[in-house]
Formats: sequence, structure tokens, C-alpha cells
Amino acid sequence: MNLQHKQILQQYFPEETIEQVASMLKKHAVQLKITRERVSKLGDYRPPVKHHSHRITVNGNLGKELLYLVFLHEMAHLLIWIKYGRSVSPHGAQWKQEFGSMLRHAVYMGYIPENLKKPVEAFAGNVKATFAADSLLWKSLKSMDGRLAEEITVEDIPTDTFFRATNGRLFKKEEKLRKRYRCFCLNNNRRYLFHPMAVIEPVKKEDIHNSNLKVYN
Repeated sequence: MNLQHKQILQQYFPEETIEQVASMLKKHAVQLKITRERVSKLGDYRPPVKHHSHRITVNGNLGKELLYLVFLHEMAHLLIWIKYGRSVSPHGAQWKQEFGSMLRHAVYMGYIPENLKKPVEAFAGNVKATFAADSLLWKSLKSMDGRLAEEITVEDIPTDTFFRATNGRLFKKEEKLRKRYRCFCLNNNRRYLFHPMAVIEPVKKEDIHNSNLKVYN
């Protein structure tokens, strides 16, 4: 990988990870694309088809630390595809083991900032499909990313207050049941469970009344 390519990587990845990332891209002939924000996913991996090489896309609006972790997430998919093809689950045991090993290696090599080491090590021991599924790690990542730090989650608002979910529906936050919050949907009078880190938009009670939806006390 030439100097120009490494300079491009420096715009998106932490400085201490550049050589590792460049080496991975070269070794596996990966086509890396930094794309604009996608609401549904932070990154994506596509295996080689016909004349195409391995392809990884990562949202370019992410903070450098999160973007690096998303890149490792997708690289783990690539390595599992090389070993097993399509014969194993995308986020199954093999992928979790591979990704966990990559994260532990990143911590050992000093690629992870000091304040993220413990959350990343804990996540590596219990890998999940998304970083937001781990409240401790996600909070730590949000604190380092100005864009994410401005987001409001279900956990951030008091019980019995109202919010709008990403699907546009209005909810009232109720009690926490083990790891998730039970919330009442004002649009269909049903209750749903929300992850604490689910991003929402707080809504005032008077605005609920103005929408002609029934409010249950």
C-alpha cells in the first residue's frame, strides 16, 4: 500500500492502527469503501463474486475509534468466509470467536485507547452482533464521538415520559425488566421492549395531547 493510501486511512482510523489496517487490506486484497451515513448499519462485508475482490464498507461519519472497531467486525466476517464460506451463521460461534480474538489482540498491541481497554476486553469475552448491545462499551464509545454523544437513548429519559422511536411511533417509557425497558405504544396500545441504548426523540406530554393520541396514566 502506497503513502497516498495510508494518508487517506489516517483521515478515518486512529494513527496507531494504520499499519495494521493497511496490512490487512493488502494481505486479503480488500476493497475498502468509506461511505456516507447509513441508518441501518455501520459497516458491511461482501465476499468476492466473479471478478470482484473482498469488499468492506464502513460509515465515514463515525469517530475513529468506533470506525476501527467496525472495520475489525467486518474483517472477522471476511476471515470466517475464507475459512467456512457460507456454511456457518454470519454472527455465529465461529465469528464471535474470531472477532473476540481480534479485539483482544488489538488491546494487547496498544491499538485501543486506555479508557476503552476494559470495555473492549469485556465485550471480547461476550461478543454480540452490535456494539450498542453492550451498554458499557457503547457509552464509552459515545463519550469519544461528538455526534453520538448528542444522541438520546431510552435509558437517558425518566420513567413515565414520552418519546418517538426511529419508526415514528410514540411511546411512554415504563419500568425496566431485567435488561430492557418496557414501553407503551400510543399508536396501537401495545407494549414493547426497548434496549437501553435505543436512540429516541423525547416528546413533551402536551405535544402528545395535541396529536389526538390517548395518554394512559
